[in-house]
Amino acid sequence: MNTLTFRLLEVFQQVVDSGSVTAASNALSLSQPTVSLQLKKLTSIVGLPLVEHYQGKIQLTEAGEAVYRCAQEVLTSQEKLNSQISALQGVEVGSLKLAVVTTAKYIIPPFLSPFCNQHPNIDVRFTVGNRAQIIERLSQNRDDLYIFTYPPEDEDLECVPFMSNPLVIIAPANYDGPDDCLLSELVDQKFLLREKGSGTRRTLDEYCDLKRVSLNNTMIIESNEAIRLAVSAGMGLAVLSQHTLAQASTDNVKILKVRDFPLHSNWQVVTNKRRPISLSAQAFRQSLIEQK
Repeated sequence: MNTLTFRLLEVFQQVVDSGSVTAASNALSLSQPTVSLQLKKLTSIVGLPLVEHYQGKIQLTEAGEAVYRCAQEVLTSQEKLNSQISALQGVEVGSLKLAVVTTAKYIIPPFLSPFCNQHPNIDVRFTVGNRAQIIERLSQNRDDLYIFTYPPEDEDLECVPFMSNPLVIIAPANYDGPDDCLLSELVDQKFLLREKGSGTRRTLDEYCDLKRVSLNNTMIIESNEAIRLAVSAGMGLAVLSQHTLAQASTDNVKILKVRDFPLHSNWQVVTNKRRPISLSAQAFRQSLIEQK
């Protein structure tokens, strides 16, 4: 009788995370036939189809989702045990899977760099995506830690604020419109905005609702860098995080003095209570929280 093993679960998780047998075989340094055989063996043990192929992509069946969750829990627990044993032996090893929304890619590296220097044997995997993409990863429980300003509302999540995220209004360098004013005095200016759902957009929308302000002329641009460049080219005004502006030259833009701005939200480090947290993830999470 075939037995469910760590290796079968590891191969299955990698196939799902990579999106294909080919990518999984490369990640695991195994041949494609070997990975396919392992997948077939696991399917035989479970007795139900685990994946379906739709438009060239792998999709999990209901049984596949159950096995994937099991693989995550088992392999994370195994990794945690290995880390604890290694720590007792005086060696720090393990991995840290970190997924952040796009604006957070500017604030996390300054924390991550010293952490990696202090823990050189920890394998760090750093994923950046828009809010929808990171929420999808969170729903699939694919990472140890997540960084949001507005995490999804879920009782299974533990969310701890660790840093302020100030939002300012920027204009082209040659802007000669209203300044040192209320946002309501800028409603007829063209605003370049992030997509609905992004943390920056949500903070702005909540402020506009509170003040009963409606921006009349807007354009959606799904990239902070593209927004900054568009403003510098004279296309309009924008609301951006000061962290974004700190990473590039601001010679071609200027920050307006608008009443109540900067608006403040908080960066939060998020963990899923259903996923055992590794020692390396605990250590990095604590380094974020302690810097407040």
